[in-house]
Amino acid sequence: MLPDVDGMEVIRSFRQRSTIPIIIITAKDDDVDKAMGLNLGADDYVVKPFSLIELSARIRANIRRATQYDGGGQETVRLGALEIDAAGRRVWRDGMRIELTRTEFDLLFLMASNPGRAFSKENLYEAVWKEPYYGNENVLNTHMNRLRAKLKDPKKPGQEYIRTIWGIGYRVEAPADASEGRKS
Repeated sequence: MLPDVDGMEVIRSFRQRSTIPIIIITAKDDDVDKAMGLNLGADDYVVKPFSLIELSARIRANIRRATQYDGGGQETVRLGALEIDAAGRRVWRDGMRIELTRTEFDLLFLMASNPGRAFSKENLYEAVWKEPYYGNENVLNTHMNRLRAKLKDPKKPGQEYIRTIWGIGYRVEAPADASEGRKS
């Protein structure tokens, strides 16, 4: 019931490019409409009127499910010089194999599958350890420091894949060439 475009076409279009969670919010409460929306790729269907408490809970649940999937069906993720093989749980930098622990791989793969996205420490902890986060940052910080050290290329000092977002958590991005931001 969007003014200029069919909502079902929007869902179809998004699903061709992304696995981002989609929640349909509509006045249509017919079972056929619900089934069609869910079958086209929506993750949830909320009928008006609804409570904001319920909508907030549904949004959080969909985000939680989306961040807990191991790669959303991706086989290989490439990020700069990194190549991450989801099925084989292997990582290479410039063709050289990097040995990671299970936890390090899970952290890297989750963030590399969503480059540029800032993850809170709570999101990362709950997605990787699959248990509630009670604010103990030491465990997560230790794993991040070890992962950063393993990803660092000694031939390219200053290049980092994992960025700390102060007050929020971490983000993964392809590092810029060290010579790029310098002024002569």
